[in-house]
Amino acid sequence: MKRWMDVKFWIVLAIILGLVLGFDHPDAPNMLIITLMLQMTLALQGLKFDFSDMKENRKGVIFSLILCFVLNSGITLLTGLLFIDDEALWYGWVMLASVPCAISVMTTAFYLKGDMKLSMLAFSSIYIVALVITPVLTHILMGEAASWLKILEYVLLFVIIPVLIDIPLNRITIPPMVKTMTMNIILLCMVFISVGFRRDYIIDNPDVALWLLAANMIRIFVPCFVLLFILKKLGCKKDRGVVYCAMATWRNSGLATTLCIVMFSTTFPNALLPAVLSLMVENLWFVIFQGTFDKLWPDEKNNVQTA
Repeated sequence: MKRWMDVKFWIVLAIILGLVLGFDHPDAPNMLIITLMLQMTLALQGLKFDFSDMKENRKGVIFSLILCFVLNSGITLLTGLLFIDDEALWYGWVMLASVPCAISVMTTAFYLKGDMKLSMLAFSSIYIVALVITPVLTHILMGEAASWLKILEYVLLFVIIPVLIDIPLNRITIPPMVKTMTMNIILLCMVFISVGFRRDYIIDNPDVALWLLAANMIRIFVPCFVLLFILKKLGCKKDRGVVYCAMATWRNSGLATTLCIVMFSTTFPNALLPAVLSLMVENLWFVIFQGTFDKLWPDEKNNVQTA
């Protein structure tokens, strides 16, 4: 039973199945957005906060916004400049840099005993800000190649539907084991669809795939672990450090993949590759981060909260 509850098992299984079986299905974008909304619905279910919580966590929320849209987006765009000669791949990097963090930042906080209240407040604030930043940034960097109105529509869809579903769902209590298992299965579907959709191109063009993989590994692993040691050195509380590291690392690669498929499936079909490879590396990062975080940041009784 322990293996079935371990998210690492499901992530590795999804990547293997995606590469072996593939999933070139015309409804893949719709399936992917459904899995993303289900994941968000479950992650938000049962969580409550009021305005006093926001006041108490104001600095942490602002810091999370900076990590997501300044540090993470900036590093992603700088990484994308390495591929700017390929218009499709550049557009893919722009889309990846423009989307907000993934709902998986809350999954990370959940699994690693992070500050769930801060995680939810920061996540909610990031998605409110994303309603402006995501369409504006894509329009500035891609012009008419991508419809900012369509992008706004999908971001709204991704936020509003889970919130509405959670209104009646919050009246019931979902057992932790059931919730964890369901989230694992949803994650399996999301990773499988994303990896499997362009599996043939990845296999036929291993050189491009390897460059994208290497770029994403540097983009994801280096800032995260540098930030971890800085936060630890500054005396940040461990449960908040989990949230900050996730905000600085995990973009909504699933949403970026979906938007690339919707926007560029006929004009720039390879635009989704940076997001697909990002999704793979982010999940690999989570497997490693989950296994090493407590060793790199052991519990201390006298941590001082700074951010």
